[in-house]
Amino acid sequence: MLYETTQDRLNESRVSKIIADYGGFDMMKTPSNYVLDAVAFKDGECKCFFEFKSRSCASTDYDSMIITLHKAIGASNIARATKRKVWLVVEWTDNIGIIDMCSDYEIGYKSRKDRGTSDLHALYPISGFKMLNLF
Repeated sequence: MLYETTQDRLNESRVSKIIADYGGFDMMKTPSNYVLDAVAFKDGECKCFFEFKSRSCASTDYDSMIITLHKAIGASNIARATKRKVWLVVEWTDNIGIIDMCSDYEIGYKSRKDRGTSDLHALYPISGFKMLNLF
């Protein structure tokens, strides 16, 4: 992906393994041109899709989790087309949380100082995440 670093890929792989073990899934990384990170299978059947994020703050530091609106729309399209859930999994420093990417979110316009970019974003309320308490 455009801004993905080696560390991002390592974090994604680690969190993917945690969720695969937690849910008893066989997790398959999607090709880099897909909007989501992985698809989960169980007994050879596609069960759901995942987007993984790792953050260097606590789950209580902010009111919402921000991802690009493009990714939220892509998740909605995949869910509708496949009739499968699309989950956003976020690893914070204190917990791992999960939310259905088709759940309600606000739309905001945010700037990224580290990237020098601005974009439309989906803001998922932290209160909507199910905390998995896997630490």
